[in-house]
Amino acid sequence: MTRNLLLLLVVTLILATSAEGQVRFRIAAGLSTDWITNDNPAVQRIASAGEEQPDDKVTAGGGFDGAQMGWGLRAYADLDKQKKFRIPLGFDFFSFSGTQTVNSELFNIRVTHSNQLYTGFTGFEWSFIEFPWAFARAYIGAEARVLIVGENTISSTRNAVVGDTIQSTSNMYNGKPAATRFGALARLGIEGEVYYPVFINTSVGWGAMNILGRDDRPTSEGGRGELLTPVSLNEPAESIVYHLNFTFMVQVRL
Repeated sequence: MTRNLLLLLVVTLILATSAEGQVRFRIAAGLSTDWITNDNPAVQRIASAGEEQPDDKVTAGGGFDGAQMGWGLRAYADLDKQKKFRIPLGFDFFSFSGTQTVNSELFNIRVTHSNQLYTGFTGFEWSFIEFPWAFARAYIGAEARVLIVGENTISSTRNAVVGDTIQSTSNMYNGKPAATRFGALARLGIEGEVYYPVFINTSVGWGAMNILGRDDRPTSEGGRGELLTPVSLNEPAESIVYHLNFTFMVQVRL
């Protein structure tokens, strides 16, 4: 399904640009980071338990608090001679990782939760202001995005003092299967010429990862649970993950 959608986007881009003789293309590559902005379980501690009541249920957060590193590729098609309107086609790869350590006098445990996210998208961008003295322009845009969340990995290392020695044990397993979701994002950016045809393109976007395709079943009814938590443990139906995306890329006009 995802492959067919990307093929459709490419065909749409070709058809849309073939009708305009002044179309110019650009390509860009560089840094793309992601930051979950709402209080989703994905940003909470990997292991926690209620402290107010002894019978509170144990929960497992994703540990993905803060910026997560990634890389991006972009292709743009200018739709007019003034280069005010264009269609982007892009791909982002993110490596999400969170770590939690528990220490005591006799042992310490280090748990790491990692996940790889792949995003393909297309949309529309409008350059609404130009700064001729700086060879730069600002733009806004909207994107429809397809997100593939890979099978996650939970690894743990336990160091314990036994007599006069330290014994280490390690464990690694997969907690949740892969999933595909559909989201959207609004973007604000600026691009400036370094030395023609090379530009710097930097932008910030805010949106939701999983507007469509969420699992509406709680884990008690066989649901997958939250999108970016490590295991299906006492979780309600999947909630929306809001995120902030920042890019800094080198762009070349063809």
